[in-house]
Amino acid sequence: MPPPAPGRAVAHKPAYLIAGGDWPKIDAAATRLRAQFRDEVVEQITIGAEDALDPVAVCCALGLFAGERLVLVRGVEGLDADGVQAIIEYLKDPTPDTCLALFGGEGVDAKGPLAKAVGAVGDVRFFDPPDEKHAVQWVVKRFSERGLTCPVPVARRLVELIGEGIGDLSLEVDKLSTHCLDRDPELADVDLLVVPERDVKPWDITDAWGRRDAGRVIDVAMAGVERADEVPRIVGQMANHVRKVRQALVLLEAGSTQADVQKALNLNPYPAKKLCEQARRFSEPELAAAIVRLARLDLDVKGGSRLDPRLELELALAEITAAA
Repeated sequence: MPPPAPGRAVAHKPAYLIAGGDWPKIDAAATRLRAQFRDEVVEQITIGAEDALDPVAVCCALGLFAGERLVLVRGVEGLDADGVQAIIEYLKDPTPDTCLALFGGEGVDAKGPLAKAVGAVGDVRFFDPPDEKHAVQWVVKRFSERGLTCPVPVARRLVELIGEGIGDLSLEVDKLSTHCLDRDPELADVDLLVVPERDVKPWDITDAWGRRDAGRVIDVAMAGVERADEVPRIVGQMANHVRKVRQALVLLEAGSTQADVQKALNLNPYPAKKLCEQARRFSEPELAAAIVRLARLDLDVKGGSRLDPRLELELALAEITAAA
C-alpha cells in the first residue's frame, strides 16, 4: 500500500496516474488499488462511455460513507482538453479523503500537463510496451511468472504470429500456460493454439450478430478486444446498432419500405439494406430484450460485476444472438 501523503491522515495520495501501452501491468495496478477500498466507497468511471460521470464532479461530491474513498477513472487518454484542464485545476486543491486514480493507454503524454499536475500531489507511472526484440523477452518473462520456462524460439514464434501487442501476447501466454499445465511450452503448442492476429472491423461484429451466428460474433468481438477496458467500446457499438435494427423493424412492421427506413434513420442505401435484412431475422420482443441486456452489460463491465469484462461480453453476445 502506498505511504501516506504529507499532511493527510489517510493511506493513499490524492491522485495517481498510471498509463502506457503495457496494459497487463496497468490493469494489475488498477486491480490492486481497487482491492484496497470497500465496494461502497468506490466510483468507477470510463471516459467516453455514454453515461460517464464527470471525474471532478464525483471527486467534489460528498461521500455517503465516512473515511477514504476512491474515484477510479479508466480511458484517460480519451479526455478532451477541457477535461484535462478541469482535473489539473482540481488537483490544486483536491478533496480530502478522496483518491483520484487515473488509468490510461498510450495516448497519455508522460511529460504533459496532466502528468505534471498529478506528479505534484501523487504518483505517476508509465509502463511502455516492448518492441519486437523486447516482446520476445517479455513473453519469456510472462511464462516464468506462471512457473514455466519458455524457450526463446517458442517466444519468437508467438510474437511472429501475434505481433508486439501486449494485450494479445498476454492472452495467448495465459492460454498456452493453461494448456501446458506443468510442462514447458513447445513450438507445436503455439502452432496448434495460436491464431494469427486479425484486423477486425466494427461491421464484422454487427454482421455476424445480424446473421444470428453466435460463435462467429463472439470470435470476432473478442479478436477486437485487446484490453479489458476496451469492452465498453464494443458494448456501445452493439447497443447503438441493435437500437437501429429495432427502429428499422418497427418501421417495416408498420408498412414502411427500405427507402422509408433509409430516410428515417438517415442512412446510405447499402447500410439501410443490411439493416432491414437483419431486422427481419429478429422479432421486436427479441430486440427489445437485447437492448435491455446490453444496458445491463454496460453496467456490469463498468464495475457492476466481479467477472472479467471480456467474459461478461461473451455471455451477453451469446444471449442476444442465438435464436430462441
